[in-house]
Formats: sequence, C-alpha cells, structure tokens
Amino acid sequence: MAFDDDGFLDDYEIKELIDRFESQLENDRLSFFDADELNIIIDYYIQHDDFNKINVIADMAERYHSESPLYNAIMAKKYLSVQDAVAAMKYLKSDDNNFEDPDYYVNLGYAHSLLLEHEESIEAYKKALKLFNKENCDDIYSSIGIEYMMMFQYEPALKYLIKGLKGSPDIYEQYIEITNCFFFLDRSDEALEFFTKEIDNNPYSIAAWMALGNCYLRLQLLEKAMEQYEYALAIDQHYEKAYINIATILNELDRYKDSIDIIEEAFRNKVEKPLLYCLYGEAMARTGNKLEAVNNFKKAIELDENIAEAYAGMGFVFCDEEEHESAIKFLKRAHQLAPYNMDYVFVLVEQHNKLGKYKTSLKYLKEIEETTPYEINLYIAYMEVYILLDDVDKAIKSIEKGMRLLGRKAPLLYRLAFINFVQEDFELGMYNLEEALNMDCDGVQEFIDFDPNFVLNNENILNLINEYKNKNNK
Repeated sequence: MAFDDDGFLDDYEIKELIDRFESQLENDRLSFFDADELNIIIDYYIQHDDFNKINVIADMAERYHSESPLYNAIMAKKYLSVQDAVAAMKYLKSDDNNFEDPDYYVNLGYAHSLLLEHEESIEAYKKALKLFNKENCDDIYSSIGIEYMMMFQYEPALKYLIKGLKGSPDIYEQYIEITNCFFFLDRSDEALEFFTKEIDNNPYSIAAWMALGNCYLRLQLLEKAMEQYEYALAIDQHYEKAYINIATILNELDRYKDSIDIIEEAFRNKVEKPLLYCLYGEAMARTGNKLEAVNNFKKAIELDENIAEAYAGMGFVFCDEEEHESAIKFLKRAHQLAPYNMDYVFVLVEQHNKLGKYKTSLKYLKEIEETTPYEINLYIAYMEVYILLDDVDKAIKSIEKGMRLLGRKAPLLYRLAFINFVQEDFELGMYNLEEALNMDCDGVQEFIDFDPNFVLNNENILNLINEYKNKNNK
C-alpha cells in the first residue's frame, strides 16, 4: 500500500486497510502485513479499545517484523493500551527505535505520564512537537497541558490546553480542565470572558455554553448558570448533562416543582438517565410524595445497580419516616458504592444514634477521621455521641481536639459553652458564648435549640445574646 509524501494514509486508505485485516481475521486467514501497516492498524484498534485485536497485531509484529524499529513501537503501544508503562518502557528504551519518528516521543511521553514522571513526559512531548507537522500537534499540546496541571503549574497548563483545543477529541473535558486552570489561578473573570468569546465564535457549541454555565456555578451564581444550561438545551433538547445540571440547581434552591417540570420535560424527550431519576425522586420526596420518590429511586437502580445516589435517596426517605433499620440498610449500600461521600456516613451515625448503637456510630466517625480529619462536623458528631453516652469529659475533649485542628470556630464554641453551662461553669460558658457570638451571631439559634427552656430562663445568657443581636441589627 502506498503512503503519501508525509508517510500517512488518507481516511479511505486506512478504512481499506482495516477492512482487509478484518476480512482475513474473520476467515482465519491472516496474511502478511508490513510493519507500517500493522502500526496503523494497531492505532485504529487502540482508539476503539479492542484489546483482543491489539494482541493479534502485536503477535504478527513479533512473528514478521521483530528486527524492525516499528516492532518496538507496536509492542510499546500494546502495553500502553492497558497502561502497563513498565512493560512499555522495555521497548521504548531499546536502541533499535527510530528516534526521528515523532510517534516514538508521543509513546514515550505517555509512558512517563503513567509513571507520574511529569517533567520527563513534557520533555518527550516537546521533542515530538519539533518533529510533527503543526496540524498534527493539537493532542500533544493538550497532553503537555495535562502534565503541567499534574505538577500544579497552571499558567503553562492553561497555555497548552488552549493551544490544543482545536483538535481535542473531547472538547467538553478540555473545557473543564481549562476552567480548572482559570479558577486555580484565581482568574474567574477571564474564564467568563474566554468562554463568552468561544460562544461568540461558535454560538451552537453546546460544550461552550455548558462550560460558561459551569463557571457561573463555581461562582455560586446559580441562576446565571441555569441560563447557560438552558441555552445548551435550546440547541439540543436531548442533552442529558444540561437537564441534570438544571435539576440539581433547582433542587439546591428548594424549587422542587420546577425541578420536577424540567425532569419531566427530559423524560418526554426520551432522556432517561439514572441520575435524573434520582433528582426526580429527591424532588418528589421534598414535595411530600414519598411513595413516588421511592419508585423513582428504584427506576434509577434498574438502570444502574451501582448508583449510590439512588440507595442514599431511599435511605433518606426512610430517615424521614423514622424507619431507622431500613434507612441504615440503604445508606450502607450507598456508602459501599461511594466510600468517600462523608455525607452518607454522617447520616449513618445519626441513624445508629437513634437506635442507641453508639459503638457503631463511633466506628463510623473513626472512619471519617481517617479520611477527612479537618471536617468540623466530625467533632460535633463525636461530641453528640459522647453526650448520649453521658461521657461529658470525652465530649469536651472531642470539641477541644476539633479546635486544635481547626481553630476556635463558632459552631464548636457554642457547643463548648453549652457544656460549660451544664457543668455549672458559668464564667467559662459566658466567655465561650461571647466569643462565638462575636464570630457568628446568626449561629446562636443552634445554641438556643440545645435547650430552649434553659437559655430563655437564664437572664445573663439572654442579655448577652440580645446585646450581640442588637449590634448586628444596627
């Protein structure tokens, strides 16, 4: 098969080559392919994640072309396709490679990347850039950008990610990385400007509208974010990510009826995704339709038996119904599927507390402490369990431990003050209460809710609270 002057085949010739290989493979009559052809064929199957055929091609290369420099390239690609960089390096380090082939440096760069050798990866990719024609470099620019991100060097990362944008195979993901760079560099205004310009250049780019919406979302401008997602839906009424993002925001804003409307619109447009059923179930539960909520969580599980949000949603419904054993059953499954979602674990602690299973609660809190020791709610939860166990000393130690790690935060001070009052240490209690009021006066309601009768019948405490409330109202 003839190659053009640059050593490349056009799309038609590649298809013809693949068809010939497929036909021979199907008839179990594989004949000779030269090394260049096998190199092209393996690239095709790597793009399609067809590992069986990748192995067939590697075997053919070993049988017919073990003396060719392309043999090392093909074998390296075989191992890189399953992210075995150590095995790939065996072939990439061979002196028999063609060091004038840019493809060699692309493979070398990827191998270094898998080994977390980011500087070496960048060096290899930059060597590939020097050897490639400019029109073939977009994916390499993007790869360099990712390596800089892994090194937390967001300025050069942003430069290369933008440079590689034109030829990105997944522009939506590339936009996410670009957004991350802008925000890590504290340049959110430039992010908005960049994606607005992208939209001006291509008003029908769903990815650009979604990226702009995601920027507003990160800035907590939820209404503005929804506007951008709605524009994406106007372009494609079947675009599932837009429906999911809009429904998520509406649920967060407690606009559950609006959320139900947008999800039902998605269903009418044949967009039925597990996460949409979860959001639908959440909205139904919040509007009092618990049975319909459970039915939708079950539909989500039918579509994806490993969707943690659905099991958690069912667990939350049973929490509301005070059916603690059932709640625990579903929340445990959610926790198994999403072990790093600590919200599920905190609810598990609450449910075990209600059943008087405090040792199990402490076990879960220890799990949280091992993964997220700087979570303020952890020390509040510890305190609550120890109070329920009538172990006031350990309750105080839990709050004090939180303060050592996080500083004297208002939520911790309010709880410490209340314990001081219970122990009749009024001087220390007033001191801690005043410090908390000075930090966050609005948070005092939580303090009052601990024991309203005690607080409202204590003149000194009440006067101090009113003093700070009056200061804040001026």
